[in-house]
Amino acid sequence: MSGYIVERVLGNNIVQCKKAGEQADYLVQGKGLGFHRKRGDVIPPEQIEKVYFQKDTKKITQYLELVERCEPILVESVEEIIARMEARFGTAYDEYIHIALLDHLNFSLYRLRNGIEINNIFLDEYRVLYAEEYAFAAQMAAYINDRLHVTLPESEIGFITLHFHSALHKESASKSALYMQIIAESIALIEEQLQEKLDRGSLERMRLVIHLKFALQRAEQRIELNNPVLEPLKDQYPAVYAIAVSLAEMLYEKFGLRLQEGELGYLVLHIQNIVLTYQTQRKEL
Repeated sequence: MSGYIVERVLGNNIVQCKKAGEQADYLVQGKGLGFHRKRGDVIPPEQIEKVYFQKDTKKITQYLELVERCEPILVESVEEIIARMEARFGTAYDEYIHIALLDHLNFSLYRLRNGIEINNIFLDEYRVLYAEEYAFAAQMAAYINDRLHVTLPESEIGFITLHFHSALHKESASKSALYMQIIAESIALIEEQLQEKLDRGSLERMRLVIHLKFALQRAEQRIELNNPVLEPLKDQYPAVYAIAVSLAEMLYEKFGLRLQEGELGYLVLHIQNIVLTYQTQRKEL
């Protein structure tokens, strides 16, 4: 007998199967694959678009155990969301999102139904740094709300964005979250030394957030930037340069990330731009 033998239909598009003579489970996906199918049916190989977690029995077990704890409509909705994500971004993704996103949304529904609220302090950063993923996450949150008759809080859009970004860039969610923490602490240090609270929606803060993200990536990859105006900037804005140095020291001491000297000059430009903006606003009052 060729093909995959249905063990359990998990949704219209995803089915748990076995192969004849094998004990291993397979998770197979294809448009309408589970529709009107029952245990024991045989699915011809040509109808299958994708096989998840091939030969990774640990992840298959994790997924199937998680499915047991979730509402069938949530399982089906998450699989639809992932299919839409693949179609929207047109790129290979980390299959672990099938587990991670389902687990996250299952717990989100538990929190929602039990009145437990979790704030997402990095919401603005996600909106700026991962604009495409954020816009798509907002659409998918609305889809979940419609399918499950719930109202997910706005903070959930940020968390869903993180799962999309991690899957699409094959970067762990914990690493993406760490970048957000480092950026938040960097901005807090700048605000403390400037004695100014940056407007979360301001263009200056957005530019700084984006620059810090790429500066951290360059630091991690040990990429050096040539900055021909570094010395004049040191002389012209010594107080702002001192802030950039303090930031570099904090990043190295706390996170082991070393900013090259050329990077400091670009930070000075961003921070000085913030200083000038606030000075102009005060004059206009």
